[in-house]
Amino acid sequence: MGFSWIRGKCIGKGAFGTVSVALRKRDDQTQNFAVKSVDLKTGLPGQLEALENEIRILRRMSSPHVVTFLGDDATCEQRNLHMEYMPRGTLADLDADVDEVLVRRYTWCLVSALKHVHSNGVVHCDVKGKNVLVGDGGKGFNCKLADFGSAAEFSGEGFPAVVPRGSPLWMAPEVIRREWQGPASDVWSLGCTVIEMLTGKPPWEGNSFDALSRIGFSGEVPEFPRRLSELGRDFLEKCLRREPWRRWSCDQLLQHPFLLPCGEIAESSPRCVLDRVDTEFAEFDQEEEEEEETRIENENFARSRIGKLAMRVRVNWETEGWVVVREFASDAEPAVAVDSSEDVKDGACPGNIGSVRVEKGLHVGTNLEFKGLENERLKSGMGRRVV
Repeated sequence: MGFSWIRGKCIGKGAFGTVSVALRKRDDQTQNFAVKSVDLKTGLPGQLEALENEIRILRRMSSPHVVTFLGDDATCEQRNLHMEYMPRGTLADLDADVDEVLVRRYTWCLVSALKHVHSNGVVHCDVKGKNVLVGDGGKGFNCKLADFGSAAEFSGEGFPAVVPRGSPLWMAPEVIRREWQGPASDVWSLGCTVIEMLTGKPPWEGNSFDALSRIGFSGEVPEFPRRLSELGRDFLEKCLRREPWRRWSCDQLLQHPFLLPCGEIAESSPRCVLDRVDTEFAEFDQEEEEEEETRIENENFARSRIGKLAMRVRVNWETEGWVVVREFASDAEPAVAVDSSEDVKDGACPGNIGSVRVEKGLHVGTNLEFKGLENERLKSGMGRRVV
């Protein structure tokens, strides 16, 4: 880096070096940052190799959920990696009684970080509480994935785990068996880290040999915390499937209702995934309900329309505008009465009606009007009595 800086107190030590707070001055401004260092004289070859690997990979990362790379330098004594300073320690420092709402927030940040890392062709290989740094967010807490010393680049689904990378109690079964290590292995470690946040302890109990045997060959999964909600248990079940191809990807996990963006947690936690009203299943049901409501409305409209046509439109039997063509007695041939403006076609008149009227416009009328007019016609000898 093209500026001077001063090393402060040591805030952490690990297998790959030491981490200290540092202070730099530039353009009359001061800035705190973290520096990870490996001593060139006393450091082991593996430590220097891991630091160079971390520098190379962090240069490629650009995510608000991955610790920010600020640069690197070397002196005659040390090789240094400069990165942003996260002031609140790590997820391993959380209290055992941490609220589940906060756990969900941190988990969302961690899954988002892994999605970015995997999309850049990198497997972290050592996801655990100590490698996730905690800082202050704008509306709450946030965390960032760090410590890429064990990370590896991959193509396809992963790479053969000839030499397992990472911390044993967080390793996936296929890594313990030295079969394979890929993004799905990080998802298993993610599930173990969620358990670690809620319990304050590693995901497996017992000595290392017994734990490794259980992880790799027993068919078991870590015990879920008792206080974890049903939604959280469902999330862990998706992460901790022993077959790597059955585990959910980070893209899928980000759609799980246990993870809501930016910590917007529902006021009441659903009992299971299917209880959420905004899942794709609920959206599908809502579309069906809307279609059913539309169908019922159309049917009701059709019934109403038919009812109006049947009840409101009747023949008007008033006498104005009609011309008597022929009169007949009760036992005579029926006469036909027509509108003077219309011609009568053969067979248009039913034989059981005394007289038929054809009118251009149909208006509202009643059967009583019809009977009254026919009775008046009877008195004048024009037709039969209507009862």
